[in-house]
This record gives sequence, C-alpha cells and structure tokens, in this order.
Amino acid sequence: MAITSAPSDARFDDASFYLGDPNATFAQLRDTDPVHWYEQGQFWVVTKYDDIKTISARPEKFSSERIGIMMDLIARREGRDPQGYGARGILFMDPPEHRAHRKAIGVRFTPSAVAKLESRVREVIATIFDGLPDGEFDWIEHVAEPFPVYVFAYLLGVPEADWPKVAGWATTIAKVGSGVADDGDMELIFGEVAPYLMELVAERAKDPTDDLLSMLSQVRIDGEPLNEIQVMTYALTLLAAGSETTQSLIAGIAACFDMHPDQAQQAFADPEVGNNAVEEVLRWWTPVMSMARQATQDVELRGATIHEGDGLLLAYASANRDADHWGPTAEEFDVHRSDAAGHLGFGVGEHFCMGAALARREARVVLDEVIKRAKGIHVTGEGTLRPSALVHTYDRLPVTLDYR
Repeated sequence: MAITSAPSDARFDDASFYLGDPNATFAQLRDTDPVHWYEQGQFWVVTKYDDIKTISARPEKFSSERIGIMMDLIARREGRDPQGYGARGILFMDPPEHRAHRKAIGVRFTPSAVAKLESRVREVIATIFDGLPDGEFDWIEHVAEPFPVYVFAYLLGVPEADWPKVAGWATTIAKVGSGVADDGDMELIFGEVAPYLMELVAERAKDPTDDLLSMLSQVRIDGEPLNEIQVMTYALTLLAAGSETTQSLIAGIAACFDMHPDQAQQAFADPEVGNNAVEEVLRWWTPVMSMARQATQDVELRGATIHEGDGLLLAYASANRDADHWGPTAEEFDVHRSDAAGHLGFGVGEHFCMGAALARREARVVLDEVIKRAKGIHVTGEGTLRPSALVHTYDRLPVTLDYR
C-alpha cells in the first residue's frame, strides 16, 4: 500500500473535513501520494485527473454495483451492507445492465430534448427573480434551491402547488447520499416522500401524460416493466440528482463571482462568456465532489496494489485542480479558460451525468437572468456551507444584486 502521507486530520468520509480546506489536502496528495490508502475509512482516495478517467472507463475492473457514492464507503466501514436498504437505481449498475437503463431513460435528457424546455425554464427563473426581496436575500433559499427543483418537479409531473414541499424533500434525499442522514430523514423519505411519488406514479399508470413519472410507469427494460421498488428508487434518484447538483452549481456561481470580482466583471460585461463561465464554475467549484467504485480484481495503480473488493473514492474536486492536466493556473478561477469544459464536474465514462445538458442550461439561464437585471452580485454576509462529504454547496448565502 502507498505510504500514508495525508494530514492526520484528513477525514475523507467526514463532512466536517469538507468545511475546512480540502483542496490543500488534495494538492498535497496529488504531489506525494496520489493513490492514498485512507486507513480510518478503509478505502483508497484517488486524486489525479488521468487516474480517475482511467478508473471510470473500466467498469469491468472498477464496479459501481455495490459502491457508487460516499455513503456506500461509510456503510462498508461501519460493517453495513450498502445495498441493505433495498433496490438502487442506475447509479449503481454496471454494463450491460447500465446501458439498457440509460438508453431507456436518457432520451428525456438529451441536449435536443432539453432545448425544447428552454421557454418553460426561462419562465420559471423569471418568476423567481420577479419575486426576490429588496436588498439582501438568501441566494440559496430564493434561487439556488427552488429553481432546479421546480424545473425537475415540472419534468416529473408534480403539481405546481407541491413544488415548495418537494424542494425540501430533495435536500433530505441528498443528505442520504452524503452519509449524513439521520433516522428522522429516513422516516421522512420512506414515510412521506416515497408514498407521495408512488401515488403520482399510480395515477400516471392509469392516465399517462408527457412527464417522467408517466415514463417510469411505462418504460420497459429488456421487455420487462420496472417493479414498484424500482420505480420509487428511480423517482427518488431523479429528484435528488436532478436538483441537488444544479443547486450546488448555482450556489457556486454566486460564490465564485464574489470571490473573483475581476472575473465576474468580465462575465457581466460580455454575456457571450456565460457558457464558459458555467464550465469554469463546474471545474473550480465542483458541485459533486466525488463518486466511488469497488475493485473487482487486484489492480496496480501508481505503485499501489488495489485489492479485489477494495473501495475507491474518486475525488473529482481534486482532479479538477490537477496541474498535470490543467497546467500552472489549475488553482485559478478563469472564465476564459479554453479547456474548462474538460472538467470532471459531471463525472466521466459510463456514469457521466445523464442530466448534464439540463444542469448546464439551468445554470446558464440563471446567469443570463442575473446579467440582464444586474451589474453584479455580491455576498454580503457569512455563508453557511452545507456539511456534506458529497455535495459542495451552501445552506445559506446572503447576497445583494447591483440592479441596472
């Protein structure tokens, strides 16, 4: 195994570690121990861009079936079965099963399908901005949290009156993925969220419409319909993944622009910079900080022997600042970075984020709306980072807009 050279307080499976300065630790590991054995968690931490791409491209050697995200590594450390709570969705499948499911469901998230939603998405964000309070307001409460949830609730077919309720549920589901959910969160998910979604699915099965819940009730995988547990799992996964990642990205836009006013000024001066600015936020901020895998055989990587059954944390946040890939300016935020779109903010390989096109469009719509209405955005108070080992976002971020 590699020499343990990370700082002694580096707890990669503890949300508090990510409230500090994880990038400093990742930078040290990239230089001294890029395939690091984390003894306390009993898993490997992989920090280099090329290594993560290699692992992600080889599902036959690095499987997602039992270990796909941080909560699975935590469950394993605690002696629990990561699959002990029932069926799991597409995130936890390997080829060829994964490809069959992705083909059936991914049709709703292609760039062309997402483009057709443009007018509706812009209507939602315009309504949100029209209702913003005067002066200081919480960017998370008023923009970053409700907007992607409302868009995805619309796609799912959730009645508009229930969108605010669903926004809170999405955050709770995401806590499970980070491994920080408590018994109350699980009771909420299985006692309220799941029954609510299943009732809607049952309605759609009888009277289908053009939404995702109808699709789940009708989809066939290798000629077979999804069972009730699979449908519930998909609905929960789509709701969380379709909203939390984008919420984190939108939070990152405000945070990055406030931290880098010169870059923000360039984006506000030239709206054409917007698309690349979104990609640079995805790189530098990295909304989803990691995914995980399990070795299916012994593998040598940078001199480390990864044994069959070992878990691996793929540190996307680290890869996105790897100077061997990004060059000497890897730590800098640059809205003009020519290769920003090569980030791993949406993963890579088989499990590249199915909703990437939607998340990009939502983020760009938010940025367009801010630039249209204001000359700048400023953080005006202490933000509260969310304690999470998976998602990089805030629970509270007070801001003001300099209206035109």
